This record gives sequence, structure tokens and C-alpha cells, in this order.
Amino acid sequence: MTLNKIPTAREMSSNLARLSNLLCQEELIQPYSKNSLDCVSGQLRKLGRSQSWKYTINISAPIDFVAISTKKLGHIAPRVYINVAVKPPETDDHSPFSKLNNTIEVIDISNGELQSRWHVDLANLKEDGIYQAGPLFHLQGGGHQPQGDRKKELKVSIPRWAIPPMELILTCEMIIANFYPNKWKIIKRQPGWLELLKVAQQLCYPQYCQQIQACLSGKPQSVLEALWATELSKS
Repeated sequence: MTLNKIPTAREMSSNLARLSNLLCQEELIQPYSKNSLDCVSGQLRKLGRSQSWKYTINISAPIDFVAISTKKLGHIAPRVYINVAVKPPETDDHSPFSKLNNTIEVIDISNGELQSRWHVDLANLKEDGIYQAGPLFHLQGGGHQPQGDRKKELKVSIPRWAIPPMELILTCEMIIANFYPNKWKIIKRQPGWLELLKVAQQLCYPQYCQQIQACLSGKPQSVLEALWATELSKS
């Protein structure tokens, strides 16, 4: 029995459909962004009961949240695009994620300029079978935008901060809590919303938390080292 509970493709399809409806009902995303969510929901539904599934929301059709007003920049809006794949891991020591590239951007509405970009990523696996240096799952500022102007990218790719994996539902929760706190107060304890979070948290957190707990309960060791990708390559 694996530690992380992986929903079937059909179950994940249903969850993304519910997420799509909730975000629209609460007027948190642009109406056209519902199409992107409904599209991946339909693709997953076709995979039925498989626990190996993947989906992509491209930068060409991201999840655009509605604009908010800020003192420094005027109106800004976050958006999300993501590439994720999961499969049942061989052991509880391994994550169910075989791919995770989750990007959050903040756009200045007045001129369309990018103000901030953050990635929650799975470390890249190199051709020699060794992961890139840094935590296996990490938060990274800047980074490359697909089809973007590389001259405008931040040139420094570190630090990479240790963070648990976050798929789309948990990413939306983070965005709502930070950018739309009044909306978050309304939905954060609603039974339907909590059911969505339960599915996402059971997928993302158990294996990560187990690694941390092993460091806290055993012989003295660094949590960061235990989460470091190059160390995991050896296991």
C-alpha cells in the first residue's frame, strides 16, 4: 500500500471540474479560463480508473485570475500554468510525481508586463540519472517562460527553497489566500472546498512529511539534506 493516496484519472477529472465551477461561482477567474480547466478535466475522464495520469495547462491558455488593486502597481492579476504527471510509486520512499512544473506569474494589467514569476518544481533529472542540485521539490523565483524573451529573464536561478509539491488545487488555494483574502474567508471552511483540499493534500503531502518526520524522530540529521535531490538520487 502506497503512502500517498493517488486519485484515479476519473476522480481527478471530477475534482478539477468542481474546482472550475467553484472558481467561476466565486468570480475568482476570468470566464474564459474555465475552458482550460474543463478541457483537462475532459481529457482525464477518458483515462478512467488509471492511477497514472497527466495534464497540462499551457501558458497560451493559463488560468487567469481576476485583477486586484494595489497601492504600488495599480491593477495586477495572478495566473497559473502547469505540467503535472503522477503514477503509483514503487515504494513509500518515492513521490508519486514523475513530472511537476507549476508556474505562478503576476501581471501588471496596465501594460501587460510581468512583475513576478515563481515555480514549484520537481528537480530536473539529468541524462546521467542524477538530479540537479537543490531540493527535490522546490520553490524558485524567475526562471524560463515558454516562448518567452530570454533576455528578460532573471539570470540567477538560486536559491531553490524546499517546499512540498503543490498541484493545481493547492496552488489555487495559495493564490486565493494571498490575493483574495476576503474570498478565502468565505470558502476556506466550506465542505466542498475542504473535500477538494483533502484529495490534493493526500496526493502531495504524506511522503514529504514522512521524510521530515524521519529526520525529527531518528538520529540527528539535516532535514534539508534529506530533501536534497542529489541525495535522493542515491537511494
